[in-house]
Amino acid sequence: MAGLIDIHHHIVPEPYANALSRKGVTKALGVPLPKWTLEAALDVMDKNEINTSIISLSAPGVYFAGLDAPLPFACELARHTNDVFAELVAAHPSRFAALATLPLPDVDAALRELAYALDQLKLDGTVLFSNYDGYYLGDPRFDALHAELNRRKAVVFVHPASPPGLDQSHLGLPEAMLDVCFDTTRTAYSLIVGGVMKRYPDIRFILAHAGGTVPYLAGRVSMTATLLANARGIGAAVGNAAGLLSRILPGLKGSMPDLLTYYINFKENVLPEGPEHFLKRFYYDTALSASPHVFASLLTVVDSSRILFGSDYVFATREAVPLTIRGVRDHTAFTLAEIAAITRDNAVRLFPRLGC
Repeated sequence: MAGLIDIHHHIVPEPYANALSRKGVTKALGVPLPKWTLEAALDVMDKNEINTSIISLSAPGVYFAGLDAPLPFACELARHTNDVFAELVAAHPSRFAALATLPLPDVDAALRELAYALDQLKLDGTVLFSNYDGYYLGDPRFDALHAELNRRKAVVFVHPASPPGLDQSHLGLPEAMLDVCFDTTRTAYSLIVGGVMKRYPDIRFILAHAGGTVPYLAGRVSMTATLLANARGIGAAVGNAAGLLSRILPGLKGSMPDLLTYYINFKENVLPEGPEHFLKRFYYDTALSASPHVFASLLTVVDSSRILFGSDYVFATREAVPLTIRGVRDHTAFTLAEIAAITRDNAVRLFPRLGC
């Protein structure tokens, strides 16, 4: 039987960690940056029958708005990281694939790095974080990037980042525990309400951690869509008229009240299909999410063909990896064929070279 494919495996290159440390950054999502080594990674993979891991950089990424000259730093660090990833894949082509790091929120720089990473380095897709400086992925400022990703039919792994406003919270828990789930949820729905899922259907988005709270909130969002679809009276008339004007004068939407803009976006980008139609187009990984609680909700949104095994190693410890595998294999709703699909076959459909 062919080995598993892990689509959620982070590496922390030593030069990357050192560059962040020199800038005073030593944590990722509230926890210390772990140490990754090739030897330890291969040992974890071998002991858990993982044939191939698809590597990516985790948050905090490469862009830090508070630094002096943050964009040159981000561009240099993204380029170096992508080169390191390509060297690792070249040295171990059957064991690793890699997702590119982009220096967002600068879209022009991101487009240049995307072309270099995919065309010259031949990386296998890209990772995007849930927000950049508080702007979620459905924001119009990222539209040129989405257009290019759609043209390339790219695989895009959406990984959570620290949410905006976190410094005002006094919860006392690392964002890796709870907040990342909420931030993935926000960006997933921003992709839907912002029209990215409708305009760019050829991007293959993977949501980390089973989409955060996306499946659990699917019913609530659908109810909101139903209310908007059935809106009557003066409010609906104003909204529809404003929507028509915004199509004639695109700049008008930015000056509208938030509620009116939301109404227009929902009507134009989500209806008539409804939000669950677009939720079914995402892929969802199992990282830190392979439990009956999660699967009970996730399987009301998608079937097993849209679920991918992900471990979240190295941020998830070596002890956590077999727990995730067991969570998939022991779930009573999955047949043996579905388990094989989740742990390998679905990934091969997204990354065909891994099936060779």
